[in-house]
Amino acid sequence: FFGACGDRNSRAGMPVGAVAAHAAVRQRRRRQGDVAPRRSKQQAESDRKANKLKAVLKTYDSNKSGKLERDQVKQLLTDLDSETPPGTAPSDTELDFVIKVADVSGDGALHHDELMAAIRCWLTYVQLRAEIEEKFEKYDVSKTGTLSKEELKPYLVELNDGQAVTDEEVECVWAEADVLGDGAIHKPELVKATAVWYNEVKPKRSSACAIL
Repeated sequence: FFGACGDRNSRAGMPVGAVAAHAAVRQRRRRQGDVAPRRSKQQAESDRKANKLKAVLKTYDSNKSGKLERDQVKQLLTDLDSETPPGTAPSDTELDFVIKVADVSGDGALHHDELMAAIRCWLTYVQLRAEIEEKFEKYDVSKTGTLSKEELKPYLVELNDGQAVTDEEVECVWAEADVLGDGAIHKPELVKATAVWYNEVKPKRSSACAIL
């Protein structure tokens, strides 16, 4: 028994330190071997998404400009909307919102590397649109089709489990959610307001409470 253990640890007289180094090299190679397939899968998935975006661009870029202009984005969003009757186009406000969110270059069109953000933004909104309509019925007391800061605040109170929110917190949400910059929160922007509350404002509030 001891002889067998000695043979395995010494590798025919190899010093213990050398054995450990040799084992470490083998283990590192095994780990590298495990990482390679993961990287390969990730690259394959990345390539698949890139090819799909290229196909989308090719389909809707009717004038071969290399980007999707406003009317082309509108058609794309129309085709992606599975929650309304076929052919139902987005409203001008919805279209403006999606373009504003995704148009990093600021030229009013969507390039290949901006399409994914636009598609994700639109699909998220479409999935939540019915719920957003309900929230507007409840909080748009002025019936303007938008929310003012005074109307947004009780919505944030609801998100905060009925606890009061400060004017500063409302301002923080407003500053990021008013994507169109017209001084009102439109229905698509309520998705952004909700995300800002949960991802940025509420965590800070929880951290402050934890410190106290």
